[in-house]
Amino acid sequence: MGAGKGRGGEMSDHCITFSVLILNVFCGILGLLVFILGFWFRFEGQVRTWVGDLGMTQYWTGLYILMAAAAVIIIISICGCAGALTANPNLLLTSVSLTSIAFVLIIFGSTILLANYTRYTVNKEELDENMKYLINKKNHAADEFLIFLYYRVGCCGSYNYQDFDRSRLAIPDSCRDKVSGNVYQDGCVKKFSYFIEKRTGWIAGIALFIGFIQIILVCLTFVYWKRIRDDEDPDGYGKSTRYSTVPTSAGRY
Repeated sequence: MGAGKGRGGEMSDHCITFSVLILNVFCGILGLLVFILGFWFRFEGQVRTWVGDLGMTQYWTGLYILMAAAAVIIIISICGCAGALTANPNLLLTSVSLTSIAFVLIIFGSTILLANYTRYTVNKEELDENMKYLINKKNHAADEFLIFLYYRVGCCGSYNYQDFDRSRLAIPDSCRDKVSGNVYQDGCVKKFSYFIEKRTGWIAGIALFIGFIQIILVCLTFVYWKRIRDDEDPDGYGKSTRYSTVPTSAGRY
């Protein structure tokens, strides 16, 4: 940094550099975690089958956007760390610019994801209709899917086991607890909503936390970038006018 700085100024610069570096590493790790969780959740066999068969494919849109945001956050982390270690203003400015893109993607993706996880949304009604359709469809594929869903989630029917009575159908054995033999009291819409909510909450929560950390990171990075620029040009002149003009011998005559 500049030669005119005192010990306090140098310590301040070191603190800012260290803070920018640590926050970039922290955001990069969290971004990688969001990407891995999103990838696992999207291609995990049971969830992928359930979301597809229950007609909730719009749920993936928010997940895709958050995975894209996570990829951008990883790039930001690399640029930010490199910029902090080398005091490169261009890399720091690049990381700040990309942060705005990542922040928008985080807010947009989290909103879509939370709006489609069914528990408190209009999609709950659509899920209820799709469940009733599968119950009344009575073909091998639908029965296999429902049997596995009842067993894995611990539910029966759409709203509850009385859906079978209303449809004049016998309650299947898969709706009964394997140990006690009692019928599951909760419907699959409610239980599946809780099942999805846990995963949705973790992914969206981590993403929104990264967005909060990035607000702090942008402020620190901008301060660090400004100090580097000031050290490069302490008198406030541009590079072409930084040095005084020395008269040549030809100019004397």
